[in-house]
Amino acid sequence: MKQTLLSLLFLLGVSIGFAQAEEISYDFSSSIPNAWTSSVVPNSFEGRGAQFTASGTLTLKGLQDISKVVILCSCNNSTEGGNSIEVSVAGKSWGTEGLKKETDVQKTFTGTSASGDVVLSLTRSSKSIYIKTVTVTCGGEGQGGGGEEGEGGGEDTPSTDLDPNYTYAEPTVVSTPGAENNNIPYEFVKNNIKVSCTTGALTDTYFGCNAGSSITFTATKPIKGISIDGYVKKGFDATASAGNITFESDPDTEVEANPVVVVTDINATSVTINCVKQLRCYNVSIYFDANPEGGTGGGGEEEEGDYTFDWEPTEATVINDAMAELYYIDYSDYFGFPYTSLYLGSEKGELYLDVFARSAKGTALQPGTYSVSADGADGTIMASPGGNDEEDIPSMYITDFEYDEEYDETFYTSAYYLESGTLTVAQDPSGVKMTFQGRSHFGSTINVTYVGPAIDLNEDDPDGIQSVEKANLPSIIKQFSKGQIVLKKGSRTYDLQGRRI
Repeated sequence: MKQTLLSLLFLLGVSIGFAQAEEISYDFSSSIPNAWTSSVVPNSFEGRGAQFTASGTLTLKGLQDISKVVILCSCNNSTEGGNSIEVSVAGKSWGTEGLKKETDVQKTFTGTSASGDVVLSLTRSSKSIYIKTVTVTCGGEGQGGGGEEGEGGGEDTPSTDLDPNYTYAEPTVVSTPGAENNNIPYEFVKNNIKVSCTTGALTDTYFGCNAGSSITFTATKPIKGISIDGYVKKGFDATASAGNITFESDPDTEVEANPVVVVTDINATSVTINCVKQLRCYNVSIYFDANPEGGTGGGGEEEEGDYTFDWEPTEATVINDAMAELYYIDYSDYFGFPYTSLYLGSEKGELYLDVFARSAKGTALQPGTYSVSADGADGTIMASPGGNDEEDIPSMYITDFEYDEEYDETFYTSAYYLESGTLTVAQDPSGVKMTFQGRSHFGSTINVTYVGPAIDLNEDDPDGIQSVEKANLPSIIKQFSKGQIVLKKGSRTYDLQGRRI
């Protein structure tokens, strides 16, 4: 029986080896297909497909022997060529098609058969671009297989343009080849690293990647990490085909830093960076044995702005507190996602809860139950990442107040950083009834109750809103970036666990 099974497997292997090229079709009518990643969030999904009102890229990872890409798309911009789609395969452009006002039109792209990533670069000047289906003719799925980002995707077949016996330095540094060209696709090899860009610039001081384009680094052995010294345009954002990407970015100005972009844990011979905004590379360090030390903006060592739990008493206790007042402020319009801050106070202590939900008049939040969580999901309460000598980040309970004669101010000396728990909100004749039961970082139990009016600082106390904004907004800003909630303080960015990113 074993011999028969082995024979069947051998025959199956032979039949697979001579398989014909196949067409794989991906439907964008109701969502971005699992095999694809998008650098921008579609405005909607409808009969014409995914609607894009901003330029961006769609990426399909790691297919083998790609020979044709057919896109069924629509456009409502009456100026022909004002909007366009470019297709690149394995880092090489297969051309650009201008779009005009039309519905369900096929755009066909062909080129020399290649293995790697398919990238659709959408350039939008006005109105919308709709992607309904993308059909790829290929020999079969490769090692990337459309897996999740960060799982070692990318092209694992070393490039034939490179020397397979080359000995790489640790790190191997790549700088500009020194040509003078702008807004072009380009490719060059330096120190046995191939650099391919769908659209960018080559100058005497840098090589760059345009907004909405991608840049690929390829070696003959698996790359562990990449560190880029360079410059990014304001509002820079990017994704990587493999590994974990971090970068400097400022919504109001350009950033120049060493490094400005870092990708770690790539574990593939090729990695593509898809840039939403322009990137300029002065020097790129390619690491093979270990990840680059630190990250963008330094990292690694604790400094002012890095958060710990040092201000929380380590001995677990139970605190019961009946609050005397409740204030709330809705930051949803400011941040661009549901976000309401609650303050409950008594002579004994103060409870601060930051909730990923819009406010409700009269009850502060819609009646219901809200759980403390570190994932930033809608309808949850933000778990605290801790604090430092300058500030503490909600959600938290503070107590043990002391008066300082020198500063003529009252300070708290204990902060309980909340990591789990639930808040129950119910209507009450006097306004709202809230019951909170939570657990802090070192295991203390915090039980808080409140019955009374909920005061909206946006409307009921206009002077209060000014003082709250002055106290909180410039210091710590919460933002939604690359699919996650982050905390920003000045030029530094942290995740919800207080780690520099």
